[in-house]
Amino acid sequence: KAVEKKEEKKPAASTGNFTHVLAIFLALVLLGLFLRIFVFNKSTEKTKNYHKYKTPEDLFRNVGEAIIRYIKQNPKARIGLASGSTPEGLYQYLIRKYEKGEISFKDVQFFSIDGFCGLSKTDPNSYYYSLTDKFLSKIDAQEKNIHLLNEEGTTLEDFERNANDYNELLDKNPIDLQILSFGENGHIGFNEPNTDFNLLTHIVELTPEKREEKSKIFGSLDKTPKYAITQGVKSILQAKEVICIAKGKGKAKVVSDLVNGVFTKKSPITALRNHNGKVTVCTDEEAGEKINEINKMF
Repeated sequence: KAVEKKEEKKPAASTGNFTHVLAIFLALVLLGLFLRIFVFNKSTEKTKNYHKYKTPEDLFRNVGEAIIRYIKQNPKARIGLASGSTPEGLYQYLIRKYEKGEISFKDVQFFSIDGFCGLSKTDPNSYYYSLTDKFLSKIDAQEKNIHLLNEEGTTLEDFERNANDYNELLDKNPIDLQILSFGENGHIGFNEPNTDFNLLTHIVELTPEKREEKSKIFGSLDKTPKYAITQGVKSILQAKEVICIAKGKGKAKVVSDLVNGVFTKKSPITALRNHNGKVTVCTDEEAGEKINEINKMF
């Protein structure tokens, strides 16, 4: 008789195949985690957002709460302060929150954007005095943590030394969060339209028109400083994060240029479009009247 061949049973699926599939699955999971941590999160940090609020009070409350959250997460943050009238409502909101015990600034370091040259710290027209009197003296900011621009001196050499010293300070202590405001022509600090965007902190010779405008503050043209000290556009863009605020119809055109995509040296604030970190622009309804959206990425 012919020998019957027994049909050999095929072995079950190799455990090696299962291991191979599992390895691929784990690799995909790890790749997803890598993308989420190092790519997607990084791009989120570079986002530029616009928010419109109905009134200046709404604006200052929402921006104030954002700053409070930031400080609670970063108690030793280095924060740049804006000068001028626009941020005064914001500072008043933060003072009220401090007085209620809802926030402490004792470990926060403070920096400034600009000032007039030749004024003492006690001169009511100096930005050092203004920021101290209207904000820093009303909270628990420590003197050792206050690093406002030095406006003192009598000669151009003195003023330029102050600017160089501030550049060295910022190089060693980069600003984490810059609060920023701007003029109706888009100027930031004393960086007027058509300024060089590649400057760090520097000295500006005030134009006759600017001196005439500022003479209303100083009482006469003779008493009005001829020079100002200011962080340059390049300095400002080195802050890791910027919160920019604006209110009033006079700012509407500039806000539209910034948010709707016009980059021009005629409006220094539009340099924020080239910022490598996070930028948040917040306005009241009047300043945002040319922006259709209430919330917008740009």
